[in-house]
Amino acid sequence: MDTQRWTEAVEADGRELGRLCRERPEAVVRSCPDWTGAELLAHASGFCRTLAELFAGGRDAREPALDVRRDEALTSWDDDLAALLQLLATTDPATPVVNWSVRPDDAAYWYRRAAHEFAIHRWDAATTAEDEPAPVPADLARDGIEEFFEAFVATAVTYGRIPPKDGTMVLELTDLDETLRHDLPRPGAETVVRGTASDVVLALWHRRDPLSLHVGGDPAVLRTWPHI
Repeated sequence: MDTQRWTEAVEADGRELGRLCRERPEAVVRSCPDWTGAELLAHASGFCRTLAELFAGGRDAREPALDVRRDEALTSWDDDLAALLQLLATTDPATPVVNWSVRPDDAAYWYRRAAHEFAIHRWDAATTAEDEPAPVPADLARDGIEEFFEAFVATAVTYGRIPPKDGTMVLELTDLDETLRHDLPRPGAETVVRGTASDVVLALWHRRDPLSLHVGGDPAVLRTWPHI
């Protein structure tokens, strides 16, 4: 997936995220019940402003994201999103920009991270309503699965936040007719999950029950799947 597709996703999901959260600012986000719609939007605004400081070289990537008041986010979101899109449009992906992971410190990392941050939170925002949220587009979901293992799992194992395992996750993506394999981090007994790319990436982020997609192998790894 390239930076143009990531940027397109940031814009589309960012606009929908803002619309949904402002339509129901007091509604509980069912997928993240500690948040209301307004609080979710404040989190997203903080992400946008934090990236601006990171790209300017004025922030440590390991610091918590900037706090934004919920009432402020409800009025500032369009400007926050526009500023992020302008930042991405005017920054070469190869530009050095620090991040907190084991991935290379470049702007391309944040193009990708922003796309998946907004993809998952757009889905979250839709849970303020009763209807089932629209799925994450298959191509974006597939890339989000890869990002989860390449950045989040790899970093958590490297720094001891989750224990290394001798095991392999086998992810059968039914809508793409494709199977992905990821060691944890050493190859071993396989755990097989099956579903659409959207369902799989949502399960990795605990938006769906990982066990609901289990079709083979040892389910134990899914019972203790980390909240990263």
